[in-house]
Amino acid sequence: MAKIRCVCGDIVRDDDPQDSMYFLTNAEFDVDAPGIELFGKATLVVRCPECERLWFWGENGVYREYTKAWERES
Repeated sequence: MAKIRCVCGDIVRDDDPQDSMYFLTNAEFDVDAPGIELFGKATLVVRCPECERLWFWGENGVYREYTKAWERES
């Protein structure tokens, strides 16, 4: 289990069943392979339940943050 403190202050954990997911590109998904093989190619992504930032876990525990584009009021 890995966890980090999000910039909003909330703790984000990779074992949270509601906010952790795995992403595959279309090219990775569009193959004739068993599910376990696809799982090994997927990128772990965790959503902060507080601010909805997405944290992408990479190799060696390095992660990247992506934020939602908010609508601006006129």
